[in-house]
Amino acid sequence: MKRPGESDLRRGEAATWGSKPQPRQAKILRFTEYRNPSGTMLGFFSAELPSGQIIHSLKLMIGPAGKRWVGMPDVKRRDRTDQAMLDANGKAIWDPIIEFTNRDARDRFNAMILEALRIAHPELFDGEGDR
Repeated sequence: MKRPGESDLRRGEAATWGSKPQPRQAKILRFTEYRNPSGTMLGFFSAELPSGQIIHSLKLMIGPAGKRWVGMPDVKRRDRTDQAMLDANGKAIWDPIIEFTNRDARDRFNAMILEALRIAHPELFDGEGDR
């Protein structure tokens, strides 16, 4: 039955396509626990974004106050002879594989991925902020 003001086109759209799908969330595909000697990394993981893109080699990091954040994949810079390049202090130079255009984009990504991690692996957030 047609409601007042409703066009035949709107009723046809609803019958054909149904209701609007819910937006997808990021999903954690796999998580591998890993503790580095300095205690700043909790593990490596892969995530599927709502767009369908999959990012591998993400890192769950932990700051001095226990705050978690997402480390992006990177690769050690190498010279022509495949030797790791070092900075002035003798430390390896790492180049990012994925970057963000601004801090706001980075913060939104971080929040989305941390939420997906909290759903998939809530134990990783036990004691968050207790350090």
